[in-house]
Amino acid sequence: MRFNLTRRRIFSSRAALLHRMMMLTLAASILPTILVGISSYLFSTSTLQNEVNRAHVQLLENTSATIDRDLQNMQDSTLQMLFHPLFANEALQRGVKGNEFELNLQVSQFFSTFQYNHKQILDISMYIKDNYLLSSSYGLFKVAPVYDHNRLNDAMVSPKELEWTNTVFRIRENDEASGVTFICKLPLQAPNPIGLMLVRIDQKLFQDSLQRSTVYPGQMTVIVDQEGKTVAASSTFTLPSELLQTIRHRNISDHKLNYNWNNRDYLVTTLTSPYTGWQYIDLIPTQELNAKSAGIGVITAIVLAVVLLLAFVLTLLGTQWIYRPIANLMNYLNREASGGNNEGEDEMGYMKQSWQALKHETRQLQHQLSIQLPMLRESFVLQMLHGHYLHYTQSELEQLFVRYGIPHQTRFAVFIMAYDRSGPDIAKFYEQDRDLVIFAMKNIIMDMVQTNVRSFLGVTVNCLNDQMAVLLWHHAEADHQTVYETLEVWENSVRAFVEELRNILANYLRLPVTAGLGGGTSEIGNLPFAYRQALSALTSRLVVGGEQVIAPDNDFLKSNEGYRYPIELERHYEESLKQGDLQEAERMLYEFSKYVIGATHVAKVIQMSYTQLLGTTIRTMYLLGIEPDTLFKGEEPYDYLRKFQNMDDLNRWFLQHLITPIVQFVRNKTIVEHGQIIDKVTAFIHDHYHQDISQDQCARNFGVSRTHLSKLFKKFKQVAFSDYLTQIRIEKAKELLCETDIPVADISEKVGYLHTQNFIRVFKKMEGITPGQFREERG
Repeated sequence: MRFNLTRRRIFSSRAALLHRMMMLTLAASILPTILVGISSYLFSTSTLQNEVNRAHVQLLENTSATIDRDLQNMQDSTLQMLFHPLFANEALQRGVKGNEFELNLQVSQFFSTFQYNHKQILDISMYIKDNYLLSSSYGLFKVAPVYDHNRLNDAMVSPKELEWTNTVFRIRENDEASGVTFICKLPLQAPNPIGLMLVRIDQKLFQDSLQRSTVYPGQMTVIVDQEGKTVAASSTFTLPSELLQTIRHRNISDHKLNYNWNNRDYLVTTLTSPYTGWQYIDLIPTQELNAKSAGIGVITAIVLAVVLLLAFVLTLLGTQWIYRPIANLMNYLNREASGGNNEGEDEMGYMKQSWQALKHETRQLQHQLSIQLPMLRESFVLQMLHGHYLHYTQSELEQLFVRYGIPHQTRFAVFIMAYDRSGPDIAKFYEQDRDLVIFAMKNIIMDMVQTNVRSFLGVTVNCLNDQMAVLLWHHAEADHQTVYETLEVWENSVRAFVEELRNILANYLRLPVTAGLGGGTSEIGNLPFAYRQALSALTSRLVVGGEQVIAPDNDFLKSNEGYRYPIELERHYEESLKQGDLQEAERMLYEFSKYVIGATHVAKVIQMSYTQLLGTTIRTMYLLGIEPDTLFKGEEPYDYLRKFQNMDDLNRWFLQHLITPIVQFVRNKTIVEHGQIIDKVTAFIHDHYHQDISQDQCARNFGVSRTHLSKLFKKFKQVAFSDYLTQIRIEKAKELLCETDIPVADISEKVGYLHTQNFIRVFKKMEGITPGQFREERG
């Protein structure tokens, strides 16, 4: 009886709750809107002028950005064309001195294609110093002699590699050409260029952009270069020299000034392009600007009135829409209460039940996270040591250390453990047990650095190249005295611990084990440097000998402190291998060789650099899924580096035994994957030819782009996608025509054609006769 009374009280107040929600919503939405509208109207008269001015500055900036983007795209397209081997130093020298006709023909073909794809180009020319000029304005034929060859030669000795100029080089004395020219030295980035590439574009590109930015009657916009010469203008007028001098000598912080010209006041807006250095000057009649401002004020008032009306209507409708779930819930509770089920349960009980389920799921997720935390911590430490967090601030790094349960206010050390597979015959493991050796090493190291009785704790990371990197830190709870030791004393204790660990590993594995030790540090931002020290120390074992702990202060590393390993070339080389680009990988190898020889003449340093490059190559093989033993046939690749006699033999060995097989593997893998995609697509066509399928649908179904699928289809099937689909449908139609008496209209629908006339047209095009004639001949 008590529950029924309570229930009636709740449901009888439902309308009052809705009314209160409406009144509260109206008060919270319409009243502030009215106050804001009145305030905006009062302030609009004083601020509208500045807002319009800023909007116009933005429009001028957009115009400048549009022109700069067009010029940048033109420049990028030109530079991309010049990356072709035809424009390389050797090819140009060979073409000029040798087969000049062939060079002219090839260059002419490039120019024709390039100018066809870029309609804004009026002329594209290639000038060879003191020789000739090849220009598209003369039908892409050689022009010699060149009238402006002195100015062209001056441009070749300019310190700028490439630039946009507001000038045109005259090819003939009576040449009346005009425009803007992009100049680029040939070949690209050559210390001694032999020619120039000249691209002259249509000034209509600038005039169209300026005219689109013209909003007010009488508005004029002009572009001038650094010398004050006009590049382009929205209309035919001459910019007053006094105005240009005023702009040049006056510091205009808000990009505008007021200027009187021809008894008329103008608002002058200026903007300098950061790309070309050209200055955009815009003149707007003040009278027209004020007229626009007044009109905008009236429009603002009208919009405000409309917004108030809409706010009132939407508030009423929105309140009822928001209240609808509450009403449904109340009705549901009413039905449940009438049925006698769950009498004591209300919406709060449901929320409590959901909260308990959420807490249970949270505990499960926390349990999974605790299981995966060691792997996540190892991944974080590996990325930290490789320097992937160098752009993080100190506070951000500290937060990451806390997240992964690593202290950040202590002393750190980094060392790397590696074993030599060319050890004595008494080794405990065989060659094929390499993964087992790594597993054993990691477990022994983890057991040593995670024991609470020791003064060190740490994280062990598998570097995927038969090496173990260890981040070691001071365990203050186990040894309070270490806090007061000097850094040198602490580093000595670390070295003694690493030596003990190395002896344990060597005795257990019965293999030569070497450790590379990095310097100690108290700053977490210095850990990548300490890791590189440890890696360099470990690499130097090929020179100073293994089976020891190699510190970063050994004499060999000190003798080569000025040498910097070319990590940029190494990364480019690694990416070329992953992409299967044989030509680029070979080029990066020779660039690496040329850099190393140019940077140092110490044979040991060269050997160490190639050793690191070999390690990068082997790591790339692992990532690509290539087993190194399939290439090395059980031989130790590092042994060859100790025996090479000259750089040519070493580079040839890299190319023949490493680069070429890796690239071939990547290409074969790509071909197999592409073939599988085509097989799936053709099977899909055979199963669904009677449906309305398209090339876009197949591309989406199998995770490729439409263009890529079209190329793969032509490569593997030697026919276009649509033609293949048509062949399948016509073959199925021929079978039905010969084997059944089904009408042609029904056959058309069964093979995927919605319109019979379209089917008949395609059938006649393929077979030369109509479907009916085909049935009569085969009947």
